[in-house]
Amino acid sequence: MRDWPALLLAFLAALAAWYSLRERAPVVERALSVPLQVVGLRGDQVAEGVPREVLLRLRGPAPLVEGTPPVSAYLDLSGAEGAFSREVRVAVPQGVELLEVRPARVEGRVEALLSRTLPVEVLAQGAWVRTEPAFVEARGPRSQVEVAVAALGLDLGGEVVPLTAFGSQGPLPGVELFPSQVRVVAREEALFRKVVPLVLRPPGGLKVLDYAPKEVEVVGPREVLEGLKEVEARPQEGFRPGEVAGPFLLTLPPGVRPVGQVLGRARFALE
Repeated sequence: MRDWPALLLAFLAALAAWYSLRERAPVVERALSVPLQVVGLRGDQVAEGVPREVLLRLRGPAPLVEGTPPVSAYLDLSGAEGAFSREVRVAVPQGVELLEVRPARVEGRVEALLSRTLPVEVLAQGAWVRTEPAFVEARGPRSQVEVAVAALGLDLGGEVVPLTAFGSQGPLPGVELFPSQVRVVAREEALFRKVVPLVLRPPGGLKVLDYAPKEVEVVGPREVLEGLKEVEARPQEGFRPGEVAGPFLLTLPPGVRPVGQVLGRARFALE
């Protein structure tokens, strides 16, 4: 059978010794940064304007203040809707004095949490990059997610590309992307767009009375498009007197293609 009275006396002696050392320990001051936890929000809410950390200045016995003291800071946003101004609350061990909290008060805004899908665009020098996946999920404050237009990345030649949500005015740091990076599956020659005149040249004995469209949009290598001044077309049904409607067949340089099928209408007459 254990000697419980002896064990209890030993424990009390150790506790008394610890308190004695604490009382005799030097009093020190220390500044440290701790994460700021946000509590009180619903699952469909997010807080904007909340710092990741706060700076604390503490005073107390060295054993309690030095090292990694059991200190926590939190912001209670229970019931907050829209703009808020709340005091930062800090929990410190008994015997430790909290001298300063910076910032002591946080002003921000509680918004609804929104999710939507964004296309992935990877910027590359002289190449078009195909990725997997081609779309990612954007999640964050409604005001930022609603203005997001794409998940942008910069191709540095690696197998994966990190992404950042962008709007028309620049990056959106409050928007998280899932996944936050994509895998490069192909790098192809960059294609450019150009709108050029569309011309019809019927055989001898026929003349063109009218036709539409008068222009066509094509894509291809930059150097080829720069020298392309017009595109010759002919009706798929062939040239004949009267009105012809339907797809137009185009004569294009190698590497150049139209943006979609070209549907046209033309009227021809005998000369």
